[in-house]
Amino acid sequence: MRGPICGLWTLAVIGGVSLPAASQMPAVRQERVVPAGSASQPARLPYTAEFKSTRVQTLADGSTITHETTEVLARDSQGRTYNLSSSVSQNEDQTAHTSVNINDPVSKTHTFWFAPGQRVTVTTEPGAGAVSVSCGGSNLAPTPQATEEQRVKSTTEDLGKQTFQGIEARGRRTTTSYPAGAIGNSEPLVRTSEVWFSSTPGLSGINVHQVNDDPQAGKTTRELVKFTPG
Repeated sequence: MRGPICGLWTLAVIGGVSLPAASQMPAVRQERVVPAGSASQPARLPYTAEFKSTRVQTLADGSTITHETTEVLARDSQGRTYNLSSSVSQNEDQTAHTSVNINDPVSKTHTFWFAPGQRVTVTTEPGAGAVSVSCGGSNLAPTPQATEEQRVKSTTEDLGKQTFQGIEARGRRTTTSYPAGAIGNSEPLVRTSEVWFSSTPGLSGINVHQVNDDPQAGKTTRELVKFTPG
């Protein structure tokens, strides 16, 4: 007998696919969506949002490297979401690289592709009553407990409410402290993550602003630059 089949059934449309330019794509975002009219949650409003992300890495000599990414997120009245993310490579040709994710809860499909590229992948969600099967058992050894001196500590702070592009949001800041030796670090490290989620009726749960400050990866700021209802 064959073993369990793990994952989703995947339909790959390969070759001969003519991809439209990013500027011609319909708009929509990747997020967990409850279809409009669901009794378990108020109807979610359609929207189009544009974001800009900037990551600044500081090198040992004090110089910096800056990476920028633009993002378009949107949702329609049926709960379909669209997420387009585009960045320019740091090499000489300055090629723009774009990824697109479309989630359709109506047809229960997820569509994904890269540009440049000629491959589109479509996956279908398991039907109602589908059983999730785990592939294989775990033979991992138990994780050793950290000593008191190596224990990572996190604290969360409520930042209250603030408005971004006309959207009211509530924020929180999480500070994580890593004592020396916790992750191989010779000195203590502190990482902070500040995130703001919309609290506006019909738009709740949308991440409208985020700042991550990590001594290893640098500081990344994701800001909402334009929001259009409908």
